[in-house]
Formats: sequence, C-alpha cells, structure tokens
Amino acid sequence: MSNIGRIGEEAASKYLEAKGYRIRERNYRTYLGEIDIISEYRGNIIFVEVKTRSSNKFGYAEEAVNSIKQKKIIKNALYYLNRNRLWQINSRFDVIIISISNNKTIKGIKHIKNAFCLDSNNSPFN
Repeated sequence: MSNIGRIGEEAASKYLEAKGYRIRERNYRTYLGEIDIISEYRGNIIFVEVKTRSSNKFGYAEEAVNSIKQKKIIKNALYYLNRNRLWQINSRFDVIIISISNNKTIKGIKHIKNAFCLDSNNSPFN
C-alpha cells in the first residue's frame, strides 16, 4: 500500500471511531482480495472502501469504486460474514473519500453511506 493510502485509511479509521463506530478489522485480506475497514455501528457490520486522493488529475475517487471493485468487496464481505457466522446481522457498504494536500495534510473527508449493495447493478457509481 502506498503512503498516501496508509494516511487515508488511518484518517478514515479515526473519523469512524469519532462517530461511534467500532473498528473490527483493517486491511482484511482473503484469497479473494481486501476490504480496507470492517466496522460495527449500532449493531450493523459496515464494510468500508477508502479512497485517498491529492487531486482529481486521474479521475474522481468515486470512479475507482466501479462495478468490478464492488464485486470484489462484496465477495470478501460474504466470506467474512460466513466465516464469522454473522449472517443474522445487517450489513452495508460505505465508501470514504479522503482528500489530502501535497504535504499529506487532510483537507476533507466524504462519507458515502450505503454506497452500493449486494446487487451492484443498483450502485450510484456504475
């Protein structure tokens, strides 16, 4: 992971904790891929994809969470829920976008709740 990615994930974790979320996992990896943050909030499991950008030169961060990326996250989430026997708990998929300056200072945080769902055809990012 790049230094910018680490800065973003750390900022996202702190942001979530300040909002009352409990971090269950960071950088959860399986043979299927990775989920940046798995948290718990008000009895729900929240799977969080973090995108960190210092500019929009290469496109908006939201565009990087395309249907292919969503499907990978969903497969990992299903694996996690099954492995931990959490099927009975509601879950959702959020995206957190971290904007940083050139000197790595956090400029902004955008939290998109319910960014996509198990049926990724309904995603606002498609």
